[in-house]
Order: sequence, then C-alpha cells, then structure tokens
Amino acid sequence: MKHFMKSTGFKVLICILAFLIGMLGYAAATDFNSVTGTLLSPFQSLTSSLSTGIHNLFDSSNSKKSLEEENAKLKDQINALRKSQVELDELRRQNTLYKDFLGLKEENPDYVFKDARVIAVDPVDIYHNFTINRGTMHDVKKGNVVITPDGLVGVVYETGINYAKVRTILDPELQISCYDSRTREDGISTNDLENAKQEQFKLSQMSRDATAATGDTVVTYGGIYPTGLLIGEIIQVKADTDGLSKYALVKPFADISAVSEVFVITSFKEGD
Repeated sequence: MKHFMKSTGFKVLICILAFLIGMLGYAAATDFNSVTGTLLSPFQSLTSSLSTGIHNLFDSSNSKKSLEEENAKLKDQINALRKSQVELDELRRQNTLYKDFLGLKEENPDYVFKDARVIAVDPVDIYHNFTINRGTMHDVKKGNVVITPDGLVGVVYETGINYAKVRTILDPELQISCYDSRTREDGISTNDLENAKQEQFKLSQMSRDATAATGDTVVTYGGIYPTGLLIGEIIQVKADTDGLSKYALVKPFADISAVSEVFVITSFKEGD
C-alpha cells in the first residue's frame, strides 16, 4: 500500500480527482450549464459531425438515384427520337422512289408495279444477283422484270412466298432482246466474266452493217418483257470474230452492284 501511494499512477489519479473537484466547485460558483456545455462540447461536435455525414450520405444516395432516373428518361427520349428519324427516313425513301417512278407510270398506265427492297446479295457473285423481300404473296412471279428509276436491273428467276431471286443483266444466263433506240438495230444481251467485272454486258448478234455507235441508248425489244425499258448506253462497238456480225459493249444505266430499292413490273399490256 505504501508503495502504491508513492507511485506515479497514484499521483496522476490524485491530480484527476483534484481537477474534477475543482470543476465541480467552479460549477457551483458559476453557471452550471456553461461548464456542462464546455465539458460536453467535444461530444456535441462529434455527434453533429456524425449527423451531418449521415445526412450528406443520404443526400448523395438520393442524388445518384435521381441522376440515374434522369439518365434513363433521356435514353428513352433519344431512342424515341431515333425511331422517329428512321420512320421519317423511310417515308422520304418511299416518297423519292414513287416520285422517280411517277413518269414511267404515267407513260405506261398499264404497268403494275410492286416496290421491293434488296435483302440479300452474294458477296462473291460477280454478276451481283440478289434477293428481294417480295414473293408470290405479293403477286411477284418468275419472269417479272425488275427495274430502278435509272433503268432495267434484271429478271426474277425464282420465287418463294415472301421472297424472290433476281438475275441481273450482267449474268450471261439472262438473255434479253434489245435494240438501239436511235438506229432500231437489235441484238441479244449476253456476257462473260471479264465484262461483268467492269459492270457492262454485250449486245450480241447485231448485223455486220449495223451503224450503232458509242453513246446510243439500248432499250428492251419487247415480247415477254415490256418494250422500251431503258437498259444502258453503248460504250463501244466491235466486229465479232466470225466477221459476220457486230456486238456492242453496254454500260447499264442502273448501278447494278449498289442497287437497294427496286420495282417489279408484275403485269403489263404490250401494245396498248
């Protein structure tokens, strides 16, 4: 016991007790609330800081949620605008397409057209044959002529309920009777791989005395296809190897490799 009373710990304890007794005496002599406030002030500050932090945390959480909701609304609005733009573009496309064909329809009131869109192209097909989104349920059938506002593109060679396959004028398997609109000299469309690569075809079996020349326009002759459909422009006339006939190289007016929108002539009356 004597050793404890002489220890440093005991002396510190006595000092703390003396301080507390002094504070109580001071509180008795002065404003008790003031002293209590002084003693509790650090604890109040700590409590206040904790309260503010918790409040800010909830505010931050609410703000983040509000931003997320606002972002979601903006995304919905953007998607709606994009959809509207797509619909507007489609209306413009249809308007332009029908406007381009209006003149042809007025000149040929007996033609029945069906608009169509290219839905498939074989990337390795040098002749650029393609598939459209119209078939037998749309009155499209084998042998129908396929055109663009610029001119003839090809002919339907296979149909399904909701699709049709088109063989282009560049394909040697498609042979159409054509003639030079200036000279009225006729021939048959044929082709080979080298010309197809240049996106041109041959107008063969022309007379050796034919006067067809570069710059002349080639159109359909008629028969199973409508007469007078624009096809292309002659870019060169050559003598055949047999020396008995000529042939012309023709550049189609339609951009065969880039065609995306077409019209199918599903019905016509020749000679009316």
